[in-house]
Amino acid sequence: MTARLYQPNSFAQTFTAHIAQSFLHDGKPAVILNETAFYPGVGGQPNDAGTLNGVALLDVFEREDGEIVHVLAAPLADEAVTGEIAWPRRFDHMQQHSGQHILSAAFVKTCALDTIAVHMPADDPDGAAALAGACTLDLPSAKVSAEMAQRAEDAANAVIFADTPIVAYEVGDADLSAIPLRKPPKVTGRIRIVEVKDFDWSACGGTHVRSAGQIGQIRIAKLEKRGNETRVYFRCGGRALRDYRRASAITAQLAELLSAGPMELASAITRLKDDAAARHKALQEAQAKLLVYEAKELAEAAPARGDARVVARAWAGRDAAHIRALAKAIASQPGMMALLAGVSEKTALVFARSGDLSADMRPLLQDALAKLQEPGEPAPRGGGTPDLAQGGLAKRDADAVQRMLDQMVS
Repeated sequence: MTARLYQPNSFAQTFTAHIAQSFLHDGKPAVILNETAFYPGVGGQPNDAGTLNGVALLDVFEREDGEIVHVLAAPLADEAVTGEIAWPRRFDHMQQHSGQHILSAAFVKTCALDTIAVHMPADDPDGAAALAGACTLDLPSAKVSAEMAQRAEDAANAVIFADTPIVAYEVGDADLSAIPLRKPPKVTGRIRIVEVKDFDWSACGGTHVRSAGQIGQIRIAKLEKRGNETRVYFRCGGRALRDYRRASAITAQLAELLSAGPMELASAITRLKDDAAARHKALQEAQAKLLVYEAKELAEAAPARGDARVVARAWAGRDAAHIRALAKAIASQPGMMALLAGVSEKTALVFARSGDLSADMRPLLQDALAKLQEPGEPAPRGGGTPDLAQGGLAKRDADAVQRMLDQMVS
């Protein structure tokens, strides 16, 4: 069985070993070593990266029989190998892993909530989505408040500020009952315990920093309700620092744009929001008045067709909501029929008539849609009531739609 050098010394960055077995894994060269410092990615902590004799590792995982498999970019020529750990990745993982132990224990101590699931992304991509790179832990309650999260965050960072030692050791079944484990172990026999001195005791086979001070800080980014649970997004160490820098840069940009101090941003943005809402309301009111005027002008200019005056118009850039409102405004006047179309991302048709007319708009709409349907295209959908029907189909040329409407009323 491969000796796991990362357990007694998580800070070893290089090691030497011998190849115990060579084979192909999914068509890629792979080896098992007599000992390794590469962490294989179990228990929620991602695997290490690095090289063996300068050849890049593609993956490191633990096989069902407990052996650690190293998948390589190319075969190795020698049986003796020198391994080199990708240290920034390893140290980042140790910060996140140790930080998670401390934060989980803090939620137990401050909120009496155990962690039921953990996820740690392998890296922290810069410039990606806001929560990319954030680790998560799930709590068995949907009622975790921001104040509760802050208490846990403060308790966790107090452990970091005290530079509390973190030690790992093995115990047998006889000694296990004397250790106040946060969760019972998933394996039997000799158990590896990772202890945050006098704060947390966890059965764990992963890599950890030597003391809590090496984590730097723990920062909770978001609480997310998920049914009867709450997902806590957090970052530790370098990830927390980079997140703070990103947030600080955005704050500085906003402060400059709004000519406000960082502490005045909330009130400045509130004023902007209130002003935008007022302007939007005023714009809607103005548009409603313009729509009434436009409907009146269109009705007055509409030619007579039998017992009705008919407005048949198509516009580019107008959506379904706009032409529906315009059609209803035209039809609110006596003796009017509106056959309207708007072409934006799609083509929308709205046909409406005044209450004093008896024509049924539904067959007229279906006829118009059929005229606009192209060969092989699914049948357009449309329907409504005798006095107002609407439907739509893929984007068409507005001039072509206008010609079709002209033909309908000619």
